[in-house]
Parts: sequence; C-alpha cells; structure tokens
Amino acid sequence: MGRMNREIAGSRHLQRALDAVAAMGVSGVVVVPELPNPCMIDAGARAGDVSKETAARIYRAMIDDDGGADRPA
Repeated sequence: MGRMNREIAGSRHLQRALDAVAAMGVSGVVVVPELPNPCMIDAGARAGDVSKETAARIYRAMIDDDGGADRPA
C-alpha cells in the first residue's frame, strides 16, 4: 500500500464518511442516480402501468423534490 493510501485508510475524515454512509443505511436512506437508467425507466413504467416517458418524469420529479421545504405548512 502506498504512502497516500495508508494516510487515507487511517484518516479521521474517511472514518467519518464511512460512518455517515453506514448511518444512511440504518435510517433507510439510499443513494440513487440523479437520472434513471433505461432499466429503471422500464421497471417504473411496468410498475406504474405508464409510458417510459412518464416513468422518467416521475423519477426526476421525486429526485428534484425537496420534501416540501418551500411549501407552507
């Protein structure tokens, strides 16, 4: 293992990042691509009985939504 790799492997910053990723999994959060790939679009279209274009729009709308932060309560 090179010097840089040893520094990274033992770094506090790396450990914090790994801990954050582990916490995301425990809380049910997942990381997904910003744009759906063709297989994802096909699966969404079948599941929702909609066109591929509609499935792609739905995916993008969900990714772009901020959880209602800008909407009044």
